[in-house]
Amino acid sequence: MNKWFWILLISGIAILASGGFLLYSILKERKRRKNFGSVWASSKAKKQVASPKLMIFYQKSYVQLVKIPIIKSQMLRIRKRLMSINTYDEFTLRKETMRITFLTLGIIVGSVTLLAILSQSGLAVFFGILVAIIANELFIDIFVNRVEDRILKQFAGVLEDNRHYYQELRMVDEAIYQAAQGSPHDIKMQTEKIHEILTSKEPAKELERYYAVAPNRYLKVFSGVSYLIMEYGDKVLPKGSMYLNAINKFVQEIRYDLLRRQKLRYKLGGLTLIAIVPILLSFPLMYWAQEYFPMTREFYESKMGYLIKLFIYTIAAICYVLIRKLSENDEAKYVSKGPKWQWEKKIYSWPWAKWVIDRLVPANHTRNHYRSNMLLKEVNSPLTLEWFYVHRIMMSLVSFIGVVVLCVFLHFNTLNQVFTNPTSEQTKILGYMNDKELQSAEALTASDNAIIKEVRNEREVTRDLIADKVRSNSNLDVPTEDVAFNNTVNRITEKINTINNEYFRWWELLIAIAIASIGYYFPVWLMQFQRKMRALEMQNEVDQFHVLISILSEFDRISVESVLEWMERYSIIFRPALQRCLLNFDSGAEEALRALQRDAPFESFNRITKRLLQAVEKISIRDAFDDLEMEQEYYAEQKKERLERLIRQKSSWGKMLGWTPGALLIGLYLVFPFLYMSFGQLGDLSIQMQSI
Repeated sequence: MNKWFWILLISGIAILASGGFLLYSILKERKRRKNFGSVWASSKAKKQVASPKLMIFYQKSYVQLVKIPIIKSQMLRIRKRLMSINTYDEFTLRKETMRITFLTLGIIVGSVTLLAILSQSGLAVFFGILVAIIANELFIDIFVNRVEDRILKQFAGVLEDNRHYYQELRMVDEAIYQAAQGSPHDIKMQTEKIHEILTSKEPAKELERYYAVAPNRYLKVFSGVSYLIMEYGDKVLPKGSMYLNAINKFVQEIRYDLLRRQKLRYKLGGLTLIAIVPILLSFPLMYWAQEYFPMTREFYESKMGYLIKLFIYTIAAICYVLIRKLSENDEAKYVSKGPKWQWEKKIYSWPWAKWVIDRLVPANHTRNHYRSNMLLKEVNSPLTLEWFYVHRIMMSLVSFIGVVVLCVFLHFNTLNQVFTNPTSEQTKILGYMNDKELQSAEALTASDNAIIKEVRNEREVTRDLIADKVRSNSNLDVPTEDVAFNNTVNRITEKINTINNEYFRWWELLIAIAIASIGYYFPVWLMQFQRKMRALEMQNEVDQFHVLISILSEFDRISVESVLEWMERYSIIFRPALQRCLLNFDSGAEEALRALQRDAPFESFNRITKRLLQAVEKISIRDAFDDLEMEQEYYAEQKKERLERLIRQKSSWGKMLGWTPGALLIGLYLVFPFLYMSFGQLGDLSIQMQSI
């Protein structure tokens, strides 16, 4: 009755989970279609105002929970992320911080509690906490990205309102002020800040300060273009007002960006969790299999069981890291930032470590040195080449030590299984044993252990010695031809051979060295994968540079240095290279631009750099980029096709990486143990039948 109750309970939970997932998928699809429509809609975003009681609860919770150390670090991390995407007032910032904190902690605590109830294992709870720590940053990204998307949608609406008011008033500052009055609270603060800057006594200095704190690049460029229009006046182009054309291009770029982010989130959403969920599901799955198919217990506790589990965990961790690299689409992920504590620098400062690392780093003016440096530049890594090799060496050492510790653990685990596993004289169907059979098996194990301890003290262990010990312990004169007696002697002999063979082998050392070699090259492979994914985004940023330059080239007094400064403000992937170019520009414009070509060796970006080289002395910016407006429709179609290809490639990679750990869990950790133990029991049964 108990067995059927659990079977029905698990089946019911599975049906409810499947139905819930189906309902969630339907609602998500409807929401996606609605969101896609809202990207291109010109109506204002709806205001969402929290209830006064909820706002008071958020404020009081912030004051109390910030005193708790663990929760304080979580809140400060969320607060920092929110401040980077919007300049909230303190009241709203605390409200958003507590809302995201409650959501993330609620999901994590609920998941770990459910895992503890289902698994009833301290080890499972430990792994659940580790996964929760990993998933915590994922949840923060999800909720913060929603806030960022909301700001972009609101800004697109503000730009359309600004366009309308500028047509009516023909004054940039007044149009921005009027557009801000009817906008939602979050974006209203930004537009009012831009209006204050444009109407201040020193707008140029205020703009420089605003560039450092602006939530996104679109606000930076919009505020800068608005200042240029106020300073030098508007111009009538063949397509109309230069300012209105710039606003139209801004709106189009924001909508393309939102469309890309929403499609990628829809395609990759949930795959990160799906990749790490097998780590948590392995424990309830193992206990379920052991409960209803006891024969699998021996497999899960064996060397092969532990190795398969570790293999699945490793693949899940690698897939998680790669999917996170795939889904990186915001500025905080692409801009290189050095860590607060540079442990690589500390290790490299040790004389003996520096001596070893310098011997491994490729020599200057060699192909490997050039390739390694270029790889670091292409992924915007803050590491030097020496620090990168510190990473590689540490990964190799950790891998080597981990494999050695794993081998030692497996040997001790096998010894423990020999001395503790119940010993059955006959093969049981599916491994089932009642209480009486279990007690008999445990007594037989204790008897075998006593004989093994006596025999292991002898210098030379032979079958005759084991037979004498078995005969003396049984206190009976058992004939040598007795089947049960021979089975007992053979069983104990096999156990002793197993114990004697459990030591660290030479080929295990070779495996550890091989895994250490893989760990040594893993950081390189990870950066190469990141470079491949970034290459898909690089062309998208170059297309955005084309739009920006097409706007700036219409200003008569624009210079090459000014264009580079605007590109640096607007860029994400190419920002470090552009910053180095601007630092060296006063020392020589042509040399700085040629260094930019070497630092950012992307073909489409190099075409822009070559045109800027021509515009340094020979021709004007407008003449250098005169084909951008003429081929605008072609570039738009090309950009649309690239966007679709980018989403298609990332989604295919994401699906493959996301579902691989789950497929391995089902195939290697559920189906394979049944087949492996079933064939083993069939062999034992055939031997027993032949001996009858």
